[in-house]
Amino acid sequence: MVRRVAVYGGAFDPPHLAHVFAVAYLLGRRDVDVVRIVPTGDHAFGKRMAPFDDRMAMLRSAMAPFDPRRVVLDPIEAERGGTSRTYDTLEALERAHPDEALLWVVGADNLAEAHRWYRFDELAARWPAIVLGRPGAEAALARHAGEAWCRTGPTLPDVSSTAIREALAGRGTPDALTWLPDGCREIAARLYGRAVPQPGPVYVLGAGRAGTAMAAGLRAAGVTVRGVWNRSPHAGATATGALPADLGDAPVWLLCVSDAAIGALAADLATHPAAGPGRVALHTAGRLGAEVLAPLAARGASTGSLHPLQSLRDAASAVEALRGAAFAVEGDAAALAVARALAEAVGGRPVAIPAGGKAAYHAAAVLSANFVATLTGGGVALLEALGLSDAEARRLLTPLLRGTVANLERVPAAEALTGPFARGDLDAIAAHVAALRSKAPEFLEIYRELGRTTARWLRWDEARLAALEAALT
Repeated sequence: MVRRVAVYGGAFDPPHLAHVFAVAYLLGRRDVDVVRIVPTGDHAFGKRMAPFDDRMAMLRSAMAPFDPRRVVLDPIEAERGGTSRTYDTLEALERAHPDEALLWVVGADNLAEAHRWYRFDELAARWPAIVLGRPGAEAALARHAGEAWCRTGPTLPDVSSTAIREALAGRGTPDALTWLPDGCREIAARLYGRAVPQPGPVYVLGAGRAGTAMAAGLRAAGVTVRGVWNRSPHAGATATGALPADLGDAPVWLLCVSDAAIGALAADLATHPAAGPGRVALHTAGRLGAEVLAPLAARGASTGSLHPLQSLRDAASAVEALRGAAFAVEGDAAALAVARALAEAVGGRPVAIPAGGKAAYHAAAVLSANFVATLTGGGVALLEALGLSDAEARRLLTPLLRGTVANLERVPAAEALTGPFARGDLDAIAAHVAALRSKAPEFLEIYRELGRTTARWLRWDEARLAALEAALT
């Protein structure tokens, strides 16, 4: 008798409850008799993974509730050696189990990278697939849903192994750990958790939003903050006026003042007796690099920058805001090491920026975050012209913004794009231009220029670009 076997492959690094849910769903399908779980041996895209035996041990624990006659853990990819490719694995399984009719299981997010798969077209032509939805991958699934090989399944919960690893390492949100099966926790903690070095003590120079927020985040992480100094009186400062006498007690100086004030403060600090070799000075400006601390570097101090890519409002919300945030870090080797350690201590994720790259990094942040407020202002203006209040307009638009952000976390930006430019709907675009001209003309040119840029970014051909110009007039 031929058994119908769903081959469920993946890194399982670590396995989580969404994987368990997927197996339970597969066992309930009429076209599946057995689920064969195949952990990746050597990832085709070069992804580094935990040791195979550890991942197998976690899978055994996670899948323990299922009947072992119907849920089989198969080490075939590790035993075969070489790069793991789905096509080769299914061929090997067919040879090893001629009494099995195979289906393969794939997440819809992976279909967005189908062009990178080894022999994907042959794979799809030879074996049917059960495609499990993933939040944010709706467009990728829609492209293939009508094809003969594609059998669609439910959308899996919004969880990833990456998020669990980040949480265990102290860099991500702890909520992700609720998806880790209890029996996997000990192994996972050993594999992915680690003690974060606690550099310091740190002296924070500047008691504005950035300074008080960073001081709060560092203290909550167990890093000693010797003091928070501000040149003029400020509620968040522990010392004001002249440079503090105990500044030399802190090997790390964190300059959290405005961009325009960093150079002058660095020059003042360079006159301090403690400035010199062994000292690390970092600033938190987004667009400036270590060069603005040149007076301190001339005294022999190590210099660099540490910029949290997060909106910091106050000390009360800083601890949660910094946890999981990206931190741009750059500078000389010693400063870079300290900047990384500080970012990791507060639960952040350090991202190295090459020398001279801070302005481009900062512009990326402005394009993707700051201008969102401007564009939303245009949306609000249009809705206000229809009689909605500002508050009503924002309530209408912000769930849409959250959905876009959620999609961008999971798929490339072009995949996350929806609406008339994604569809090539020129009639809708022309209608928008007319509405803007009538009801919010101050945003008309923004729409036109963004429309042109979007079309070029999507690589529209010359004919469609010409048609777009007509729609935009």
